[in-house]
Amino acid sequence: MIADLLRQLLRGYPAEKLSWWSFRQTGLYQQPDLRAARCHEFPLPERLVPHVRLAGLKSALLENVWVPRAARHLEQTIAAENPDLVGALLYGWSVPVLAKVHWPTNQRLHVGLWDFPDSNDMRGKLGEARSARFVSQIHQLVQRSNTFDAICPGMLAELRAHTGRADGLLVHSGFEPHHLQALEATTMPASPHTVRIAYVGSIISEKGFLSALAALKAVRSALQKKIVLEFFGGRNYCQRAWFEPDWMHEHGMFTDDGLVVALRRCDWGVVVMDPEGEDLRYSRFSFPNKVGTYLSAGVPVLGFGNPQSSLAQLMQENRLGRFTGAITQGELEKFLSESLRLPAPREFFRTEILQCARTEFNAAEMRARLWRLWGAAV
Repeated sequence: MIADLLRQLLRGYPAEKLSWWSFRQTGLYQQPDLRAARCHEFPLPERLVPHVRLAGLKSALLENVWVPRAARHLEQTIAAENPDLVGALLYGWSVPVLAKVHWPTNQRLHVGLWDFPDSNDMRGKLGEARSARFVSQIHQLVQRSNTFDAICPGMLAELRAHTGRADGLLVHSGFEPHHLQALEATTMPASPHTVRIAYVGSIISEKGFLSALAALKAVRSALQKKIVLEFFGGRNYCQRAWFEPDWMHEHGMFTDDGLVVALRRCDWGVVVMDPEGEDLRYSRFSFPNKVGTYLSAGVPVLGFGNPQSSLAQLMQENRLGRFTGAITQGELEKFLSESLRLPAPREFFRTEILQCARTEFNAAEMRARLWRLWGAAV
C-alpha cells in the first residue's frame, strides 16, 4: 500500500528536487516511479527486526541502540541536504527515529500518517508499552509539524482529539485523470455467464476473509452464473489450503495502470476489514488502498467490515457497492446471494462511482492540495 500511494502522491514531481532517507536497505526509492536525485540509508539490522521470537528483546535493542544512531544519521543527512521541506512518513521504526531528531529551528516538516502503530499486529511485535509510546510520539510529531496528512476521516478526528489540530489533509488512493476518462467514455457489459470477483493485495483480516470465502463457496452452486474469484498481487495464495483452482485464479504482479486494465473485466472487488471488531485500532483508523484501485477500474466494492470501520463510513456515505457488517454464516450467505444476483453491478453503481471519482477519489486534486501544502508549484 505504501509504495502504491506514494507513487500517486509523487507522480510528476521533479526527481531532481527529491532526496530519500530510508531505514530499509531495499528502499521504495529503488522503484522507477519513485526515483530521486540522492538516496541515503541507515538500514534496520535484519536480525533485530521483531516478529514473534524474542520480539521484546529485539525491540529494546533497536530502541536503545539503533534508534539514537539512526536519528544522528538523519540529522547529518538533513544538514547535508539542507532541504526546503522534510516530508516524513510516520511508519514503524521511523517514528522513534523522527521523535529523537533535533530539528533545525527553521526546518519545515510535513508528516504523513497512514497507520497507527498500536494495531493488534504491531502490539504483538512491539509490546503494549512500546506501541503506546510510539503513538504518543506520533502526537508530538504532528504537533511539531508545519503540515500533515492522514489516510481517513477517522484518523484525522483521532489526531484532532489528541493534538488539537484540525488542519490535516486527507489522502488516499484514487482516480488518475486517464482512469476517469476511460470510465466516462466506455461501459463494460456484464457477462451473461460469469461473475468475476477480484481480490487485490494482502489479506489483512484473515478470519473475516475466510468467513466470507466459506459463505461464497456455499452460495456459488445456487447461482445461475459461474463464479470466478481472481487474486491480484502475486501473494502466492495458490499455495494456501483454501485455494481451489477450479474456480479461483491467481495473477502475478502488474504495473499500476496494468492492474486497473486487468480489473476492468471484473464485476466486484472484495474488501474485508475486521468484521468481528477484534482490531478496531486498525479498522477505524486505516484505509484499504484496494478501494481506490477497484473504483479506478469502475469495479464496485463488495465490502465486509465492522460497522465502526473506515470502510463502513465510506460506504454509508457513498453508494459504491454493497457492504455488510454480518459475521454469521447465514447472514453472509444471504448478503452474497442478493449481491451476486444483481445483473450488471458495474452499470448499477456507475453513476455514484463517477461522482466519487470527481470528488473524494480525485488523485490529481489530492496531489495538487498536498503539493500546495509543501509550497511546491502545481
